[in-house]
Amino acid sequence: MNPFIQELQSEIKHHEAVNHPFLKKFSTLPLSLEQIRTFGLQHYQLVRIFVNYMTNLEPRIPDPSVTASFRSVYDDEFGQATIFRSHPALYRNFLKKLGLEDNHWGRVTPLPEVYEFVELHKEMTREADFRFALGAIGPGHEFSIPKMFGFLVDGIKKNTALEEEDYEYFTFHIIQDQHHAEVFNELISHFNKEEDQKQIRAGALRSLEARKRFWDGLEREVFNTVLSQ
Repeated sequence: MNPFIQELQSEIKHHEAVNHPFLKKFSTLPLSLEQIRTFGLQHYQLVRIFVNYMTNLEPRIPDPSVTASFRSVYDDEFGQATIFRSHPALYRNFLKKLGLEDNHWGRVTPLPEVYEFVELHKEMTREADFRFALGAIGPGHEFSIPKMFGFLVDGIKKNTALEEEDYEYFTFHIIQDQHHAEVFNELISHFNKEEDQKQIRAGALRSLEARKRFWDGLEREVFNTVLSQ
């Protein structure tokens, strides 16, 4: 593996966002249905918008020869065979199994940290240096998700009677995003200059900083804790 990518992945693996107290609490503490619903509705605000980031990035890829690889990730997110297998659709199925209806996720008010996360990534993928945005959406998302989602799956399994197919969105991502990380690693390998790598790393860490605040907000909302400053 490219030494830069290897170092970056190690840094991400140990980042506070990927090992956040919220995730550890969610995976180990008893959770009420209302707590899981609160988490689910706020997290959906990230899920439903992710494909927009991909749409913003695709036309900005500077090397057309790698567009096909990027497109494969986009197709996975959107649902290659049917929109009913898109990632937002899988997530809405999870919400329905929690007893929620369309009007619940259609009316939810995002927490400030959730709104900030979404708006930041919209801005980065539309306007930031492509390398910076690539770091945010590639390693900042696709490499970090499997570990974070492992915590979430543990909490869902321990505190609900849902079948695995009901929370398939999470288990699917634990497997699929390992492949997506490899695709993004291939893209990143085309940027070998020191400034390229500096931009990619900065984008990944900027995304993870926002992810940490996202989990901060959920920890406060789900567990009613006062976070230390």
